[in-house]
Amino acid sequence: MSDHLSGMPWFLREHIHNSRWTSFRDVQVRTFDTFSSCDDHILVASGTSSGKTEAALFPVITSLYNHPSEGIGALYIGPLKALIDDQFQRLEPILRESGVAITGWHGDIGQGIRERVLGDPQGILQITPESLENILSDRPEEVPRLFGGLRFVVVDEVHAFMDSERGLQLLCCLQRMEVMARCDPRRIGLSATVPDTEAAAAWLSADTGRRTTVVTDASPRGQGVTIRHNHFPAPDPEGDDTERKRAITRYYKGLYSEVAGRDSIVFVNSRSDAETVGRSLRKVAERYHGTEDIHVHHGSISREFRKAAEDSVRDPSRKTTVVATVTLELGMDIGGLDRVVQIEAPLTCSGLVQRLGRSGRRGGDRSMTIMCNEDESDPWSTVQGVDMSLVKAVAMTELAVGEGWTEPPSVPSLPYGLLYHQTMEYLKSGTGARFGRLVSDVLSLYPFRDVDEDDYRTLLRHMVAEGQLERMSDGTLLIGDRGERTVFDRDFCSVFRVRREIDVVNGDRTIGSIQEMPEVGETVQLAGHVWEVVRTRPSDNTVEVVESDGSAFTPWRSGTPGTHTLVMRRMRDVLESDTEYPYLDTAASNRLRICRAFARGNGMLETFAPTERGFRIHPWLGTVQFDTLRRAVRDVDGVDSVYGFQPYLIDVTTDLSLEELLRGVDHRLSRGGDTDLVRDNDRIRLGKYDRFVPDTLLRKAFVRDRLDFDFDLLDL
Repeated sequence: MSDHLSGMPWFLREHIHNSRWTSFRDVQVRTFDTFSSCDDHILVASGTSSGKTEAALFPVITSLYNHPSEGIGALYIGPLKALIDDQFQRLEPILRESGVAITGWHGDIGQGIRERVLGDPQGILQITPESLENILSDRPEEVPRLFGGLRFVVVDEVHAFMDSERGLQLLCCLQRMEVMARCDPRRIGLSATVPDTEAAAAWLSADTGRRTTVVTDASPRGQGVTIRHNHFPAPDPEGDDTERKRAITRYYKGLYSEVAGRDSIVFVNSRSDAETVGRSLRKVAERYHGTEDIHVHHGSISREFRKAAEDSVRDPSRKTTVVATVTLELGMDIGGLDRVVQIEAPLTCSGLVQRLGRSGRRGGDRSMTIMCNEDESDPWSTVQGVDMSLVKAVAMTELAVGEGWTEPPSVPSLPYGLLYHQTMEYLKSGTGARFGRLVSDVLSLYPFRDVDEDDYRTLLRHMVAEGQLERMSDGTLLIGDRGERTVFDRDFCSVFRVRREIDVVNGDRTIGSIQEMPEVGETVQLAGHVWEVVRTRPSDNTVEVVESDGSAFTPWRSGTPGTHTLVMRRMRDVLESDTEYPYLDTAASNRLRICRAFARGNGMLETFAPTERGFRIHPWLGTVQFDTLRRAVRDVDGVDSVYGFQPYLIDVTTDLSLEELLRGVDHRLSRGGDTDLVRDNDRIRLGKYDRFVPDTLLRKAFVRDRLDFDFDLLDL
């Protein structure tokens, strides 16, 4: 430790001493060595709370202190405003007397702070991709002065950017900034859940011409999962729900015993579940005179209430349980946790790793309890008698914890909506450009490497026809009248769509938001409390509420990530085997035994099971490949109808023999990505700016990015 410590400035040494560090962690030592021994980009890939932030920023801060830059010396780019605020609160006290400035810049930062940065750019700027886009677009003349001396770009939560159009936008911004400012900054990426470090390193390097060195954490650290199973009987048709109520009461008492007297996070997979679980836990705590603070944390709760939850769980004088969705998955520092609980199998192995990593934040072993709840009132709680949530939890634990596997990123290869956006950003200055210039300056950006010139020409012609662009007699393209209304909208900088929700206010406080306008007298559940609507204001999408003792259920609609084929295959392996898993409680072990008996007896483990009117297919493919197979089956001559329960089974009504069906499907799959697999009722416009892209290109992108033919039907 002494060698690295002696090279750091006094304020970092003082922070390390006050924090009572006795040594640097393995990933920190490896990063420090790499930083000083070469000029490569660096990808720091290690678990949550392993010290990645300090590993990246301590040498950056040391460099800026010893050799101050002209203008901003380092960019820290985070996916969430809350994460940027959290990192600012961690670093600002350390840097306060150092002379190394640190400033946050995003939509919630006041104009005065931004003007100060523009007037005297220096130190570290913490920013979102959208705010960086705004600077490049609205202040191009300032970019050389702001970023001409830029030496470092730190990209936090790389995995959160890699498989999204927003991440591609970030790469565009960085490439444009480097050209405009004539700078060549070193990139440092941080991530806890990158399964393919080579792909992540390639993403970080992009077209910079500089390789990326990967630093991983070699220090051993225990981690474990416990899976519990709960069963809720269906409501009694005669009206006696005593047994069901007792089961639910036992469940919430058991859940409360997991978190009582501890600092905990209870993770759930939806905002509705967060509200239900948070409200129920609060009722149990009140009944047993618990002293814990219980909060709810998700994207539709106001920043004020989310911050109260974060501050409470950080406070060492209080015991706090936060019921949260993905909003607490990312690397926000919330202090040491005693317990992490997950309700139902997580949606992805990546999410499991992130959530498991929230435990053991003081350097100890990581552990998490997964509660799998089988509710007979839900028709989809089981599939042919098999509790898929339980089987999926086992499969994901085996993959993520046992083998260290998480889902690879799915990087869009034909992001036509982003190409529209970057074209309009380029033309926003008003000088216009001809096709050749747009090809060299826009189409050449790394995210568009798979888009050919003919497709770009098709997009531009469509933009002219729709009034987004105007073509001069010499071929110069300018932004048209309709394009100006889009480009100069205040939210043009973002490439993701944000649904406008209805604000819920209580007095002068905003509680959060809901998606449907309620009636006066109705109740809504938000932030773990029930509120009665006393006034609606449709003109400004607001409802006024008072707290109520009643009950309510408030649903939110949102998309969920698909399941990967490897997870589905491992689920089949779990059902086929007789392996006993020591991390299952008795109820879970017994239920898994029953699930295996059902699967073996009902044909679920057979890919093609005959039915009275055709076949039932159990492909055990992930969501994307399952959908590809379903479409191929639907297109076979002689198939009358297809019903798919994604991603578990496909019912085919046909008079074809199995051999004829297989031959027809195999022939269709062998043709590959014909756009005729895309139907008129498919949602091809998913991106924010896809509405400006012609259907021919969107269908092409659909086949390339949302279908997957890389499987052999006969090997299923």
